[in-house]
Amino acid sequence: MNALDLAIIAVIALSAVFAFARGFVREVLSIIAWIGAAGITLYGFNSVYAITARFVTTPLLADLIAGAGLFVISLIVLTIVTGYLARFADSGALSPINRTLGLIFGLARGIVLVSVAYLVVDISLPQNDRPPWIKEAKSERFLAKGAEVLRTALPESLQVKTGGVADDAHRALDRAQEAQKAMRAYSSPTAPSAARPGQEGAPSYNAGERSEMDRLIKNTR
Repeated sequence: MNALDLAIIAVIALSAVFAFARGFVREVLSIIAWIGAAGITLYGFNSVYAITARFVTTPLLADLIAGAGLFVISLIVLTIVTGYLARFADSGALSPINRTLGLIFGLARGIVLVSVAYLVVDISLPQNDRPPWIKEAKSERFLAKGAEVLRTALPESLQVKTGGVADDAHRALDRAQEAQKAMRAYSSPTAPSAARPGQEGAPSYNAGERSEMDRLIKNTR
């Protein structure tokens, strides 16, 4: 067990303990409050911006004040409302059930968080380029399964093959390096193409070689 394994356990444990202390209802209502604040900001931004723009002449600053202000105010109001609702679940016979469900919710949330983090690594780093502390972690197989579940749950337009982004970047870099070498050879004073047509040492590149250089140049664009 290495440092990554310990970090994974710590994240999941902290999430579970925090959710157990707060209770399931409060945790769910907290998420609803954040989503609600984001929705209010999205739909009410234009109206608030129209008012803010009257007093702030800088468009960017007016955007920030309108967006951040509306979101923060909405979040505070919704948090107060959801806090009152959560108190009913914390009292009486529902409290043990609320705490137990909170613990389960916290464990699930921790697993999702570490799976999302691994999914980002999975997309951005090919398997061969990953550091040893990731490859040697005992939790790596568990993280890979969680990341795969999350990836398949995404819409098809957002699904990215594991390591695909990094692999594409490496292939693009290789093509650029090949094209750079071809251009250097083509523009070199000693290259056969430096001679003028009709003179001794006329270009000795055949059609296939010129076609290959054109292909490399086009692939880098």
